[in-house]
Amino acid sequence: MDLEKLEAVIRPVVEGSGFRLYDIEFFGRILRVTIEKEGGTVGIDDCVSTSRILNPLLDTDDLVAGSFDLEVSSPGLDRSLRKPEHFTGALGQSIHVTTSQPLSLWNGSESFFEMRRNITGLLQEFDGTDLKIQAENYEVKIPVEAVLKAYINFELKTTPKKGKKV
Repeated sequence: MDLEKLEAVIRPVVEGSGFRLYDIEFFGRILRVTIEKEGGTVGIDDCVSTSRILNPLLDTDDLVAGSFDLEVSSPGLDRSLRKPEHFTGALGQSIHVTTSQPLSLWNGSESFFEMRRNITGLLQEFDGTDLKIQAENYEVKIPVEAVLKAYINFELKTTPKKGKKV
């Protein structure tokens, strides 16, 4: 399946409905379309209305061979980072990255990097080629091509109720 061609058809429809297309994924027989809303959160009604708009389009243009299930969703607070614009949008946020090779390949042979393929820290820079992450007092460099999986590391912070001691 040509996801770029599919995105070229879906993007104007999604954006014409007042949303931004965040991502498209196809796995098994599920086509997942992830949408965002400018200055707001995506609700179930937004997903349903977008699905209703996309279903006839996808059925008539035969963009997806065979039968499939369409799933429209929000990227969520712990959204995956797969495209350059995702990393750019995540600057200044805590992210988790899993790499294809140990971090020592790009960061030296200190024991902190040895055999380590997972890192969580603050995304400081992304130049289109490399990520720079501040993690545990280290500046970690990772080529984006070595990223197997990345997502926002969302942490829910709670405040104690008044009068309660922590």
